[in-house]
Amino acid sequence: MTEAQQQTLNQVVNELLVFLEDRVASVGRMLDQLNQLRAAVIRRDEEQLRRMQDCLPLISAERSEMDIRQRQLCETFAGIAECRPEEVNLTRVGLFLDRERKAILVQRQQTLREMMSRLSMEHHATEQLLRECERLNRAILDGIIGKRNQTLTYTPYGQTCREIHHPIVSMRV
Repeated sequence: MTEAQQQTLNQVVNELLVFLEDRVASVGRMLDQLNQLRAAVIRRDEEQLRRMQDCLPLISAERSEMDIRQRQLCETFAGIAECRPEEVNLTRVGLFLDRERKAILVQRQQTLREMMSRLSMEHHATEQLLRECERLNRAILDGIIGKRNQTLTYTPYGQTCREIHHPIVSMRV
């Protein structure tokens, strides 16, 4: 490897290590947000849910920025390793590193893997909670309105829509 390639590799690895720290922090924030979401749903804290909803564009922008950074790092490393960007992974990057930096990379990779596993589990738990809330709300609505007084239809997006044939509350005075 030439001196210029070695210098580029060192720069890419430094950027990668910073990126992995940022990714771990991002996953940590996602875990916190899922916990806050579940707590707000259980407490029926509408104000907290609105604040969380207002933050969604910022979260989406952060995720997009992280994806762009990852793609750029993969492309840069692919040029060094003479492979396609799709073939770049942390194991392949580790082949080009000395023991000390490889140990740091492996440790961050392990931390990220554990956090992603926890995120998957927390996401599943949150989804189950929301589905159960939906089921209970539907059962309550069916109990109030009754199934005979409504028609269940679907929107073009596959979501259910109820057409109520009789008003729930009488407005007669």
